Amino acid sequence: MIKRAQGRKRFGRKNFKQRYFRLTTHDLSYSKSKGKDALCQIPLSNILAVERLAEHSFKMKNMFQIVQRERALYVQAANCVEEKEWVDLLTKICQTNKNRLTKYHPSAYRNGQWLCCQSPIELAPGCKEVSSVDSNNFHMTLDPERDLQRMHSLILSELNKKDLTTKNVSDPCNILNKLQEVVFQIERKHKCYQRSIARDTKYGSKHAPIGDDNYLLASKMNLDSCITRRPVTNDMSMCAS
Repeated sequence: MIKRAQGRKRFGRKNFKQRYFRLTTHDLSYSKSKGKDALCQIPLSNILAVERLAEHSFKMKNMFQIVQRERALYVQAANCVEEKEWVDLLTKICQTNKNRLTKYHPSAYRNGQWLCCQSPIELAPGCKEVSSVDSNNFHMTLDPERDLQRMHSLILSELNKKDLTTKNVSDPCNILNKLQEVVFQIERKHKCYQRSIARDTKYGSKHAPIGDDNYLLASKMNLDSCITRRPVTNDMSMCAS
């Protein structure tokens, strides 16, 4: 996205520059490009309001402002969809801040005055009520498959850092056996849960209404079969020998 300089330097120019924004559970930061060190970090607790900015402020569309105590950060998104996503997300995250504003300036402070109310005082209170937040209308899209892939990549990266190889492990076969035992324990609990669901679910009930094919399919599954532990493979047997 494109941001306008916040004026943190006394004699710095307030021009627009392309920046890479990154949001975490602690702060909002931006850098020159992805992977570079952050040029500025704004703690989420310091964000007092997040609102759209009037187009006539800089004659630019899709702009919003991140209001802080002494200044506001003006940001331009690539399109209206990206703008709405950032405004909604930041507003939702910061709505419980203790010092959250009740009023804000819908236009920018330029040429010694606020363009919305013509007040010459830069730290003057806002002239418009902040937007109300509807927590019930906030939806977050989850992608379980993508999250599992991230977890898998994270585990692999940590294993590489620790260099978990047979050279550094005194008994690698013992570790593999323990991992296999954990897998079997999880599988047993899962099967027990499936059996309890099958016993408690009756055809025609709220959980299994008449005409529900899922119940018919579940009834054909052999959920009550005994759970037997699979024998150790030849590779594992060779390790144990």
